[in-house]
Amino acid sequence: MASAGAETGAGTGVGVGTGAEVEVEVEVEVAMAEIVALARAIDLAEASIAARLPIAETGKGHQLFGRRSIGAWLAAATGSRTARAGERITLSRQLPRLPHTAGLLTTGRLSFGYAATIASAVRHLDDAETELAEPILVELAQASASTVEDVARAGHTIIETIDPDGKLARAAAKTERQHLTISDTTDGMGRLSGLLDPELKMQLKTWLEPLAVKTDSTDLRNHGRRMADALAIRLSQGGRRTVMHVSVTEQTLTGQSEEPAFLEDGTPIPAADARRMAYTAELRRVLRDADGIMKDFGRARRLASADQRESILAMYRTCCREGCDVPAYLAEIDHIEPWYPTGRTNLDNLAPLCAADNKWKSRHPDRVEVVDQGDGTVSMRFHRYSKLRPRRWTDRQ
Repeated sequence: MASAGAETGAGTGVGVGTGAEVEVEVEVEVAMAEIVALARAIDLAEASIAARLPIAETGKGHQLFGRRSIGAWLAAATGSRTARAGERITLSRQLPRLPHTAGLLTTGRLSFGYAATIASAVRHLDDAETELAEPILVELAQASASTVEDVARAGHTIIETIDPDGKLARAAAKTERQHLTISDTTDGMGRLSGLLDPELKMQLKTWLEPLAVKTDSTDLRNHGRRMADALAIRLSQGGRRTVMHVSVTEQTLTGQSEEPAFLEDGTPIPAADARRMAYTAELRRVLRDADGIMKDFGRARRLASADQRESILAMYRTCCREGCDVPAYLAEIDHIEPWYPTGRTNLDNLAPLCAADNKWKSRHPDRVEVVDQGDGTVSMRFHRYSKLRPRRWTDRQ
């Protein structure tokens, strides 16, 4: 019978796993069970945090540490993201109005994710509306097939059902809250801060993010730096909208001096930056007497002509720096051989270079390699690392 059973098993393709395979399956199941147990322990810890946060907030504990809000203190003290701290604050504020949710969370029968989503969903409802909404959201959260996203969508639907005419009012309220501030720092930099409504936020992101992607493996800029460079590219509009006033001496402009130039608010800028800006600007000659009174005001163009620019755009699709995909129409028309002291504004000495790369080239001219493509165009290869050495294998570990 044993023999027959073996034959039957072989004939139907049923096999018996080896001891090693069974052991691996057991290890996987144990690890997954431990993950769930640890997650539940974290949820209980989050419940304890939510219970203590109102005490800290009511007592203005954040002021003891010089923080502007309890959320700012929580993010710094726990090393968490601002969004995570915000979820915890919202949960702590809403739990007193959510008795069923609070009971399930503190006994480990509801995860922090579901509880935080329910709290966020009811934060704009009054107490009576919250009392009606909570059972619906909790029941959905405990359904086996539901997700946190399902609960969030249900909360949004409840708000729109309870207040069908309030959507535009809430959107208008968001717009009223938006603001933008550009403040000066002590070293002449500018700090940008503000709050944008959802529409303006998406417009700005859509405007900048396509130009803020990493160009290649040598691009070590973080996302914030790339976004700033993208803003510079957009505002420059290919160098056609330079509207700042810069005071610079003729010696600095021609490279005979490294004396800094000055922006219209008096902020000094390096001579190299002033020369770079001059490539894509209209230069105006201003003569003043010894008392600073303007005596003469003239102008000489240093820009590529409209015909030259059209020719460049026909020859190049993108910025000519290897690896950069900023469209040529958004790039500045750069002098391959610098305009000072001998570079000419001839078509064969012009190429498109985006604002960020043009700035880098002007500051590191000795680390730019111009490669002739053989078709009347060039590419520029930036050697960003002046000293490269092979890394040992132990350095890569």
